[in-house]
Amino acid sequence: MAEFDLKKIQDILTKMNFDGWLFYDFRGSNDLAHQILNIKPDAHLTRRLFYFIPKQGEPVKILNGIEAFHLDHLPGEKRTYSSHSSLQKQLSSVLRKGEKIAMEYSPMNAIPYVSRVDAGTLEYLNTFGIEIKSSGDLISMFGALWTNEQYKENKIAAKALYDIVDISFAFIKLKITNKEHVTEYDVQQLILDEFKKRNLITDSDPIVAVNENSANPHYAPNSDTYKEIKENDFVLIDLWAKVNSPEATMADITWTGYVGNEVPEKYSKIFDVVAQARDSAFSLIKTKLSRGLSLKGFEVDDAARNVIVDAGYGDYFIHRTGHSITTETHGSGAHMDNFETKDERLVLPSTSFSLEPGIYFTGDFGVRTEIDVFITPDKEVICTGGERQKEIVAILK
Repeated sequence: MAEFDLKKIQDILTKMNFDGWLFYDFRGSNDLAHQILNIKPDAHLTRRLFYFIPKQGEPVKILNGIEAFHLDHLPGEKRTYSSHSSLQKQLSSVLRKGEKIAMEYSPMNAIPYVSRVDAGTLEYLNTFGIEIKSSGDLISMFGALWTNEQYKENKIAAKALYDIVDISFAFIKLKITNKEHVTEYDVQQLILDEFKKRNLITDSDPIVAVNENSANPHYAPNSDTYKEIKENDFVLIDLWAKVNSPEATMADITWTGYVGNEVPEKYSKIFDVVAQARDSAFSLIKTKLSRGLSLKGFEVDDAARNVIVDAGYGDYFIHRTGHSITTETHGSGAHMDNFETKDERLVLPSTSFSLEPGIYFTGDFGVRTEIDVFITPDKEVICTGGERQKEIVAILK
């Protein structure tokens, strides 16, 4: 676990104009609070606990008297309660009417990734006269910002993924040219072997999907379920990994190929729409950030989705445009989403995320093109690892 940094949190509160951050947990209900407060995974939590961090001054711990030790590793004054009336008294001494307080809450549950505080607790806390706001952007600033070292390590992983895609397509070409049997699973295992050679780690096996399997965004072959790859097949490869070090960040890309010398218009036509959607989103990010304008995740999704909708394929784009990337593949920052959710979190400097629009025809094929974007501290917009895919790879060419 990263060391708890009170100054960092209070600097964020001041910057975001919050009066304080109130962490709440009951029986492990708030995993986000556990991560930020470094609460041990095996902590035996059976009563409500609160940890209040004001934007200035000393934090306050409010714990049940029989579990008063759980936050001893954190700075601040400890106050205990036993009865519900004593809990109310302790909260009253901390929460001031009219103050804007952050909690793991999302209005209308619009962003379920940060929604950890139950409605009843919110109703109870509202009786103290505070204004409860979502901590979504605070969590992004605390947990989704990359350090310079993380960016350097990520470049290594991202470059490796591009190289491994080339190796994978070359492997397919060799097998097909030599009239040898090759499957989705064979290519997947080749990718995993390349990860090992380069000391990269992943949280799950990569996707290698042929024809109708590519129309299932989360399909992945295994030792029991896979398809053979043959000439004139459409192939989608989605792979993600990071350098094998404690705080390394993930890289995640998707490329498509066709097992032939020339890609049929059936596939290239759809790829062009998807690539245009990706590039439209990328262009929006660059334009708004270069002008010093704020940008939210749902706006990026709109930029990509509108291209696909205008082309007549809106019903076939069945997931968000992108996800936050941190030390985890799906991180704690803003997602590029106005489909599954309306993500109103800010797209922040020093954060990374994927852009991966797709069009999927069930039972036939699906096209997705995915890049990773990193926003530098100076708001430069970078496609990590390599260039954006411009056309489907003709694997036998």
